[in-house]
Amino acid sequence: MFSLPVNQHLCIVFMHQYFKQDFYQLYISNRAELRLWHNWPKDNLNEEYFLQLINQSLNEYALGTSLQCAVSFKGQIIGYIGLTKMDYILGKAELGYWISAGYQGRGIMTMVCEKMIEFSFDFLKLNKIEISLATDNIGSRKICETLQFQLEGIQIRAESINGNVVNHARYFLLRNQYQSIYKNHTLA
Repeated sequence: MFSLPVNQHLCIVFMHQYFKQDFYQLYISNRAELRLWHNWPKDNLNEEYFLQLINQSLNEYALGTSLQCAVSFKGQIIGYIGLTKMDYILGKAELGYWISAGYQGRGIMTMVCEKMIEFSFDFLKLNKIEISLATDNIGSRKICETLQFQLEGIQIRAESINGNVVNHARYFLLRNQYQSIYKNHTLA
């Protein structure tokens, strides 16, 4: 199974069906927070829903359109990180992530994103990584700015999240920027 160590305690792990219970428990304990930024945290979700999501992510990986992973801290699943909308002709993908509320604000997701960015440019040979998120999602915007993504623009009325229409901030990082910005140092 694919795993990408971030440090001695933190690891990016390729999605697997036995993570369904872990993600279900994360959903139960983080539902209110997740609902602020995502449409999928409905009240009636169960482990089977997460098994279907995992299977879908495995199918997308087989098609070469996504690479979706769990974030593990000291062996416990604490979040998600993934590349979606992968396009090898254009050499780009969209990066998405979320982390359990109890682990926010510690720099964990910044380190995880940095490792996934390194993997994306150095191993997958992508040329551009994009992040699109609600403009009010200050924590995620801080991650983008810490990782020195550039703001490409604001997309007005980009998404309806649980009945709330939000604008999206669209960020990007190019491979040549990555190489000049932090190839010789780490943010971790």
